[in-house]
Amino acid sequence: MRRPKKVDRLSSLLEDIQSHILSLMPTKFAVQTCVLSKRWRYTWMSITKFDFDDIPPLGFSSLETFVDRVLGSCKSSQIESLRLTFFGYPVQESSVSNWIDKAVTLNIRELDIQYQFFELPSSLFTCTVAQHPQS
Repeated sequence: MRRPKKVDRLSSLLEDIQSHILSLMPTKFAVQTCVLSKRWRYTWMSITKFDFDDIPPLGFSSLETFVDRVLGSCKSSQIESLRLTFFGYPVQESSVSNWIDKAVTLNIRELDIQYQFFELPSSLFTCTVAQHPQS
């Protein structure tokens, strides 16, 4: 007896919808979807909400390397949100400053930083506020 072929309904969704779904999960899990298939290899690069926590994902020796690669690979022209939570993992202050600078160049709308004793970079205070397109 033949088994019915399973349909991959998630892959058949529009790329904008896939990106939105991936944006709802922690970034390290969204990036890991690249191993699902060739179709999913670069889908995570269009997410607009980034959520980084203390723990580097498997395959990365440091959290800084992971965040650098993710933000450097971002294909979106506007980031909805960037959440950085670093309490238990040592992160260079210069790296956090560079990530904020990168987010500013990508027209960030919301920034949430949970980090001990950090001086905000001046680029954050000189960025312009992007307007949401009217639906």
